Amino acid sequence: MHSGCYFKSASGNLSVAVPGELMGYWEAHQKYGKLPWCELFQPAISMCLKGIPVNKRLAKSFSESGMGPEIMSSESLRKLLAENGKLPSVGDTFRLPILAKTLTIIAKSPRGALELYNGCLTETFIRDLKKLGCIITTEDMNNYRAVWKHPVMVNLKKDYVAYSAPPPASGIILLLILKVLESIISDDAQANIIAVAEAFKFAYALRSEIGDPDFENLKEIMSKIGSDCYLSEIRDKILKTRRTMNLPEDYGAKFTTPDDHGTVNIVVLAPNGDAVSVTSTINTLFGSLLASENTGIILNNEMDDFSSPNIINSFNLPPSPANYIKGGKRPLSSSCPTVIVDKKGDAHLITGAAGGTHITTSTAQVIMNFLWFDLSIKQAVDIPRIHHQLFPMALRYEEGIEMKLLQRAKHAGHKIKKVGPSSSVTAIARKRDQITASYDYRRGGSTAGF
Repeated sequence: MHSGCYFKSASGNLSVAVPGELMGYWEAHQKYGKLPWCELFQPAISMCLKGIPVNKRLAKSFSESGMGPEIMSSESLRKLLAENGKLPSVGDTFRLPILAKTLTIIAKSPRGALELYNGCLTETFIRDLKKLGCIITTEDMNNYRAVWKHPVMVNLKKDYVAYSAPPPASGIILLLILKVLESIISDDAQANIIAVAEAFKFAYALRSEIGDPDFENLKEIMSKIGSDCYLSEIRDKILKTRRTMNLPEDYGAKFTTPDDHGTVNIVVLAPNGDAVSVTSTINTLFGSLLASENTGIILNNEMDDFSSPNIINSFNLPPSPANYIKGGKRPLSSSCPTVIVDKKGDAHLITGAAGGTHITTSTAQVIMNFLWFDLSIKQAVDIPRIHHQLFPMALRYEEGIEMKLLQRAKHAGHKIKKVGPSSSVTAIARKRDQITASYDYRRGGSTAGF
């Protein structure tokens, strides 16, 4: 579909995939919901109608140095977001009245989310998409299903069990990182930065072979997080590392996968102990840069998360066939919403992140900081982080990492690169019968208790 051409998948009409989030919420509510469906929508509808104050982060996204020029060059997005032809600034009130109408229909209907997929909103939605040149059909919407899957899980030391999202999400990559590192992390910070970076590189090499298990055979890959032999082999390589390797093949990488981008993560712990971590996304900021003018829905660019044939990267590695586009297939994602329970089965840590390919490494570091270094959840989230995803071959670090650690990484052969805040973790933790929650200062947010 996008063979050899990156830009067709990055934005515009061919980048739009069937939206799935709403159907996922509907299925979850049908099985586990307690509150009436219509009540869940009232806060969002109210915000759409009354408006929200534009904060600095949103204003920056709307600005000339952000996505302002791209928004203003898109007729459908400009109509939705730029009232009177001007994008909002800090302190302005931002409203989405058309989206409020759509949400009201979905909230009040006994068919709920089905109104978008096979109901009174479908024809309008598809007509808008066709006007924009998108190729999604009524049949595509009618046939879409949210699929229940078993989580991936591993046992961790101190009798904890970690559960995370299965492929094509990246829970298996997160759990691999944790299993590799749990027995080699020490009190030596200089050794730890090397070990963590190497674990990230091995994990992202494996990521290049992941796809939708409904279309690809992932049995061998899935078995690796439970293989003592495989885990020991990686640990041995890390412990023997004096100089990092700078060829992806040295870590077992056979293919490349595309970067993914913006997301939102929410974590919830209920009074009865139920725990939820949910990650949602339209991929990049403002998705495809297109909007359905009659429903107020900003359209995703999730097709960009698939690999495209005939695009060879700078390391001369081909794209991953496991992540090629097929009808009905779901693309690879960095999302890894995670719940960790104690030996009683009670939720000990509920976490997840936003931030594209940084999601997995950020979540891993927060878990390690909380479980293994006994930091408070706020400390675990706030502490500066590192990141390595094998492509590009550079160790990225946030401001605040000690210089002696960076010097150690450089001495080991790492190319290092300072980056700004690029991921945002949300977390709820239970420790000694005390429940604490934290959002990430890197993007802002809030916590609430009822």
